[in-house]
Amino acid sequence: MLALALSASPVIAAPKPPAYYPAEDFFNSRYELRERVIAQTMLIGAGYQNAVPTERFTLNIFNATRDFQIANGLAPSGSLDQLTSDRLLAAARPMFNMWNFRQISHPMRGRPIWMPQGMGLQQYPNKNGLSYRDPQGRFRVLYNYFPDITAEFVYTDTLNKMKMDGTFVHYSVIKDGWFVISATSAIGEDRYLRYHQDGSGILGFVAFWNNANGVVNGERIAVLMSASLGSVMNGRPFVEPPGFLQETPASVAAAPAVVPVSRPDPAVIPPTPKPLAPAPSPVAPPPVAQSKPEDKISTGSGFFVDAQGRFITNNHVIETCKDVVVKTPDGQIRKASVKATDAANDMALVQVTGAEGHKFAPLRLGARLGEGIATFGYPHLDMLANTGNFTLGNVTALAGVNDDSRFYQISAPVQSGNSGGPVLDNFGNVAGVVQSKLNVLKVAIASGDFPQNINFAIKGAILASFLESNGVAITPGSITGQKLDSADLADAAKAFSGLVACQ
Repeated sequence: MLALALSASPVIAAPKPPAYYPAEDFFNSRYELRERVIAQTMLIGAGYQNAVPTERFTLNIFNATRDFQIANGLAPSGSLDQLTSDRLLAAARPMFNMWNFRQISHPMRGRPIWMPQGMGLQQYPNKNGLSYRDPQGRFRVLYNYFPDITAEFVYTDTLNKMKMDGTFVHYSVIKDGWFVISATSAIGEDRYLRYHQDGSGILGFVAFWNNANGVVNGERIAVLMSASLGSVMNGRPFVEPPGFLQETPASVAAAPAVVPVSRPDPAVIPPTPKPLAPAPSPVAPPPVAQSKPEDKISTGSGFFVDAQGRFITNNHVIETCKDVVVKTPDGQIRKASVKATDAANDMALVQVTGAEGHKFAPLRLGARLGEGIATFGYPHLDMLANTGNFTLGNVTALAGVNDDSRFYQISAPVQSGNSGGPVLDNFGNVAGVVQSKLNVLKVAIASGDFPQNINFAIKGAILASFLESNGVAITPGSITGQKLDSADLADAAKAFSGLVACQ
């Protein structure tokens, strides 16, 4: 049965105890967004939180933390202090090592999801996607896409069928084109469903587990899988899995710890509804790369490099896009075209239509170890300001992973969506391009310690070489005169930066 059963009763706002408020202040001021998500991921892995991670502190997080502290002989403050975080990581690590989550993409829709490959799951393609089964019968998953059907119809029909066959529903919710159902069948098999409207059909998974065949803490796996799918489909905050791989039906390829800042079971096949539209021809749904009007829009950051409207971003921001636009600081959304790319160094040169005469960035080729820097970009547009996000830090190393001399290591916090944005020195020059962040969860699981603010930027010298090879004359920056204060530096960065959006 579900060890973390979710109540189906109406939610009533519970009063917050006095200890909640200092715990909330600590959480929101001490942790950046990625660390908040990782802390909650650990609470889920250890069996104390049964909801997907959020960006802000909640009573659920407070109570989960207190329960963990009480169970481990710690002062029940509800605050994720250093001692609590260390104990939490130690408690969750064996579970993550056993599950060994990998990132799997749906073969037709391309959306990635966490999959617990460490349990020896065997993959079986089906006409709607992928099936995974544990040979010991403890756990199985269906990751499927069903065309020409609505989430609302399937949600209602599934609940009606569960009611008729004696399945007990622990929790169910539907909103904004997606739904979740957590339930236990009459024969004691637990299941968790999450589906999202994806174009004209629905994409999602069903996880089944049976504790009679061996306890794998399936409810924790399901919540983590749910968080990963919600992140892809709704833009909710989440992180890369610690065993980060991108997998396709034909191949499996390992990815580094640094990642850029993208036979069906009759029990769960949605029923055939009354026709909503003419029946489609029997062709598999196209992959995501074949852009359709309903496909999700991806975003990144970038900046102008000359007065002719030429603009720099990361190659990984635009490499799968058919149509690219740039939102400039004046609020205009302008069409853009990709003029040159360098996949090896992750850079792309874009021409922005009608942006001639726009302010642009002076370029500095080098930066010193320990020098103060700032970043500007447009991360997490669903949660953070769409006018841009400015952060401060330092150059913490003059090379990247494995001493890669093309990169700086920087301490300025960056998030998904910062990719391609400028790294500025204190004089307002661009000294680099934000490129990637460390897979903190992977490092934490491996080392037992949470690395703090380890991010990477392409050096200005690499950018200059790319621009010159593509006929763009650079404007050298100056490091004489008075340094800019933070507010003036933010204004300077915003004036030549832009939001990149593509489909």
